[in-house]
Amino acid sequence: MAISLTVRELLTSQELAETELIAGAGGLDRPVRSVNVMEAPDIARWLRGGELLLSTGYQFRDQPDDFDDLVMALHKAGAAALGFKGRFLSEFPPHAKDLAEWLGLPILGLPLELPYSDIIRIVILRTDEVESIRFSESVLRSFTQVVAEGGGADGIVRNLMSFLNTEVCFLDAISGRCFCAARGGFSPVSSAREKKALLSRHYHERLGLGNTTYGHFIFKRWPEGSAWRVVLEHAKTAMLFSFQRDIAARQVEARYRDEFVQDLITRNIRYREELLNRGRQFGWDLSGSVRCVIFDIDEYKRRFGQPMSKRETRELEESRQRIYALCKQEMRAVFRECPYSTMSDSIIFLVTPERNMDFLSRLRVVAEVVRKKVRSWTDFTLTVGCGDEKTDFMGCEESYEEARRAIEIMRPFCGGNALYFWEELGVLTILSPIADGMEARKFCMRRLGGLKEDEQLFETLQALVRCGWNQRETARELQVHYNTVRYRYERICELTGDLSAPEKQVEISVALHLCRLNPDLCRPEAPTPPLRSSH
Repeated sequence: MAISLTVRELLTSQELAETELIAGAGGLDRPVRSVNVMEAPDIARWLRGGELLLSTGYQFRDQPDDFDDLVMALHKAGAAALGFKGRFLSEFPPHAKDLAEWLGLPILGLPLELPYSDIIRIVILRTDEVESIRFSESVLRSFTQVVAEGGGADGIVRNLMSFLNTEVCFLDAISGRCFCAARGGFSPVSSAREKKALLSRHYHERLGLGNTTYGHFIFKRWPEGSAWRVVLEHAKTAMLFSFQRDIAARQVEARYRDEFVQDLITRNIRYREELLNRGRQFGWDLSGSVRCVIFDIDEYKRRFGQPMSKRETRELEESRQRIYALCKQEMRAVFRECPYSTMSDSIIFLVTPERNMDFLSRLRVVAEVVRKKVRSWTDFTLTVGCGDEKTDFMGCEESYEEARRAIEIMRPFCGGNALYFWEELGVLTILSPIADGMEARKFCMRRLGGLKEDEQLFETLQALVRCGWNQRETARELQVHYNTVRYRYERICELTGDLSAPEKQVEISVALHLCRLNPDLCRPEAPTPPLRSSH
C-alpha cells in the first residue's frame, strides 16, 4: 500500500495553516501513520513508528534541557514528528532544536488555540489506517466475488496469489487434495508422508474452526510487504465460506442420493420407469447392467465403540471422510460416474461395466491403489466385496447381498485388507453357514485326521486338489521331484484312507474348503475335564 500522508502534506492542510516548523526540515517526508498525545518522559518506549506526538512540554517545565533525551528517543523510535505547544515553556529549548535539525526530526510549533481534536481528526482521516480499511474492503470484495461466482479452492488460491508476491497452494485436509496456484510450483503430493514433508518445508497457515482443521495455506516463501496478513485473513474467510457452502450442498445431495441408492439395494423401487427417472435427476444412466462393490473399513466399528477423547473422535471421523473421498476419486477415474451411498463404516458403489471391459482386472487395480493409499494415509485397512453382474439395475439388491456376504464370509476366516469376488468364492458360499458348527468339525477330523499337524503333507494335499489330483502337475507346482509327490501321496492315504475314488476326493476337497473358512476345524478339541463326584 502507498503511504497516504507525510509531515509536509500535513502542514499544507488548512487547519494547520498557523503551524510553524521549528526544526527538522530534512524530515518533512517522514510518513505519518497515527497520532498520539503524550506528557510522559518515557513515551518513546511505547511507539511503533510513524507517530505524530502532541505535547505541551509539561513534564520538562522545570528541566528543559531534558528535551534533548526526548528528541533522541523519538528519533530512534521512528516517530514522524513532535507537535509542540508552548503553554509551559516560552520557547522550544535551543539545544534540543539544534539536535532535531541535525537528526531531521520535524518539530512543529502548534498555536495554543488549536484543539488537539482537530489535529487528530486530520491525521486519522488521511493516514494509512484509513487506507488499510479501504484496502481491506477491496480485498474482501475481490474474494466475495470469487465465492459468489462459484469459485472453490482453486479460484480462492489463484486470487490469493494475485495479491501476494509468492506461490501459494492449499492442502485440503478433508479430501487430501492439493490446490496450487502455479503449475509446477510445488512438488506432487499423494501420500501422508509427502504432505507432512510439504508442511515442514514451507511456511503454512492453518484453516479451521474450533477443533476442526479444514486444511493449510502453504507459501513457497515468506510473503512480502505489510498487507499480506489482511489478504490471508480474507482468503481464510472465503475458503471457510466455500467449505460451508459445499458441505451444505453435498449434505442435501447426499441425503437424496443415499435414499435412492438404499432404495435400490433394498428393492424399495418396484417399477423400472421410476428407477430410470430418479436416476436422471442425478445424471445417472441406469439402463445397463450393474455390479455392486462395497469398500468396508476394517475394525472401524470396534474402534468407534471404544472410549475416546474429542480429539480422537474428530480424527476418526476425518479418517473416514478421507477414505470415502479417496474411494470416490479412484472409482470415478476408472468407472466414470457411478451411484454410491455411504454408511457408518462402508461406501457402496453401483457400477455399470462397459462392453468389452475386463471388469475384474480393472477393479483389482482400483482396489489395490485404494487399499495402499488408505494404509499409507491412515491406520486403517479396507476389505472390498464385489457381487455378480446383473443384467438390470432392478437386480441391485441381489448383487449387494452377494458383495456384503463375500466380505462377511471371508474376512473372519481369511482376514481383511483384501478383495473378494462373489463368483470366485465358489463352494465357500454354501459351506460358510456351517463352518462354525460341530458337524463341520467332526467331518474335517474324520476326513483329514491328524494330517494338518504335518505341514508338508497338508500343503501337498492342498496342491493335489488344486491340480485335479494330477501328481505330475503337483510336483511342478511344488517344485519337487515326481517321486517325492508319490511318496507323500502314499503317506496321506495311510492317514486318511484310499483317495482314488471320486467321492473320496470330493470329500477331501470339501474338508479343505471348510478348513480355509475356519482353520480351527482340523485342530483336535481340548479334552473335557471329568465331572467331580458328588460323594
